[in-house]
Amino acid sequence: MNMGSRNCVPVSLLGYIAFVAFIYISGSAVSAKTIFLEENAPTLDEVNFMKKYGYLQEVPSSVSMTYTSQSIAEAVTRMQNFAGLPPTGYLDDETRKLFKRRRCGVKDIEAKFSTHRRKRYILQQGWGKKAITYRVINGTSTLPKTRVESLMKTGLEVWAPHGGLNFRMVDHSKADIEVSFASKDHGDGFPFDGPGRVVAHAFPPPHGAMHFDDDEIWGDNPSEDDEDITDFFAVAVHEIGHALGLSHSNVKASVMYPYYQVPVEKLHEDDIMGMQELYLKEDVHSPALEVRTESAVSGRSSLAPRFTKADSEEDENDVPDLCYTNYDTIQVLQGKIYVFEEEWMWVLSEKKTILEGYPKRFHEVFIGLPRHINVIRTIYEKQNGHIVVFSGRSYWEFSARFRLVKRGRITEYKIPQVPELTTVFISNYNNKTYLIEYERYWRYDEATKTMDRGYPKEMSAWRNVPYPVDAAIIWKGDTFFFRGPRFWRFDNHQIRAHQYYPLPTAQIWFPCPSTPDMMQYTTNDEP
Repeated sequence: MNMGSRNCVPVSLLGYIAFVAFIYISGSAVSAKTIFLEENAPTLDEVNFMKKYGYLQEVPSSVSMTYTSQSIAEAVTRMQNFAGLPPTGYLDDETRKLFKRRRCGVKDIEAKFSTHRRKRYILQQGWGKKAITYRVINGTSTLPKTRVESLMKTGLEVWAPHGGLNFRMVDHSKADIEVSFASKDHGDGFPFDGPGRVVAHAFPPPHGAMHFDDDEIWGDNPSEDDEDITDFFAVAVHEIGHALGLSHSNVKASVMYPYYQVPVEKLHEDDIMGMQELYLKEDVHSPALEVRTESAVSGRSSLAPRFTKADSEEDENDVPDLCYTNYDTIQVLQGKIYVFEEEWMWVLSEKKTILEGYPKRFHEVFIGLPRHINVIRTIYEKQNGHIVVFSGRSYWEFSARFRLVKRGRITEYKIPQVPELTTVFISNYNNKTYLIEYERYWRYDEATKTMDRGYPKEMSAWRNVPYPVDAAIIWKGDTFFFRGPRFWRFDNHQIRAHQYYPLPTAQIWFPCPSTPDMMQYTTNDEP
């Protein structure tokens, strides 16, 4: 776009006078008239921009039409509102910069013109399923296909928890989401425009294609000084949102804001709420949630006192609310998620559904566990399928049918008598048993019944994971740490917590609705 020339649109845009007059009486605008100088009239390119992105009404090419000063001013105001600029209706320097900025090629306003929306996020449609395939068709001159695949995997992981989605890459077969680089006219009716301006676009389900302009210089985490390089990851996370069914957001901090911005560190609440509306709405209203009263849902937070009432007459004053309780521990046993709080336990399927009959008291399940054990904080499943409950300096081992088979001392694990273990788990990375105390951990080999050399080590070795931790689990091949209302996913290769964590535990792992205070659990700050 040549911003130096002023190829003005038809006559009705000429001869405008240079000021914006707003007349107010008692604080309310009774009339508003925007009048332009001839030199500030929009160019033909600028008018086409406003038509392309939905700010100015588009008419068939067969219809002869000129735009009035009022229609142009209204379009400019809509564009300013969406971009987070003062809505003056006047093409000032800041507004004109929008025409030059790198951005996504997807339209901003799809429906009737409106400067106010009940929801900031705009939805199209989701996939109608939780298992989604993707395929990277090609790379570009500055990013090989293998690196694009790696960045796409990470980008999809940013979105996955907020919709309960599972992504699987395929090599050759048709995929739900297909990623490719192309230039100029590439056959989808939305040609790219060369370096700058439109850098990518994507289509919502059931199409799901993501196209990146091959004329851009794509980079992997470029520095802020590299203005000519476009960060592929930042753009990919945005376009994934489109491929999952989200449209653009007028929230500047949102990933779905249409203009290019770096770095992308995590999703904004606006993005998360859109995903939950698309993919978790049925889960939020599932029968499993009916045990909570309306007042409990609306009036409690994750930091509130532990108990709330259940609808059932039995134990109505005793059963904690899973969505608003400070659970004692979480563990994966026999492929299901077990949650323990005081004397109660829940069992959840991989679809976050509470199994029938739960919650129940854990003494009803662990037959033979002494009655003086009134809380389970440390539990894990051994490689032979037995389940071990730790308490103090002792442990109780149960068969796969939850029948007591052995009582032992913690020293049998070749560790000293520590005050208390906080969690134990077997890593799928090396099949070693990790026994974690408050600030230290041990690595034990169950096959040889020996402790690895050099242990204990400090918990600070698990970088970016606050300690002490309440629980550590292996779920679907990944390692997760839990503390309070937050959880972290750990990268076993980089030996650090994934940078897009923590996330709120209740809304991701349990069938719990989102709450206004949910976003405070996406930082490492203590509750």
